[in-house]
Amino acid sequence: MEMLTQHLDYFRAKPAHLPKNTILLDNGYHPEQLQSALEQVYPQIMSKIQYRTFPETVESGSGQKGVCSGQGSVGD
Repeated sequence: MEMLTQHLDYFRAKPAHLPKNTILLDNGYHPEQLQSALEQVYPQIMSKIQYRTFPETVESGSGQKGVCSGQGSVGD
């Protein structure tokens, strides 16, 4: 929540016609609660982000697939 709210200017400036940013979450997060809190700060944010929760296969830019473990980072 803190990371996203610190970068709200990015989401406000991002045109809605561009693909949504995907936020990878492990099972310790509750997307409904996070969504509710973010919408209180910026109501249109869900038009610009989406969630995927662990365990899902993540495809890197190189075409390789792997599982996001919450260790390190995965970039688009």
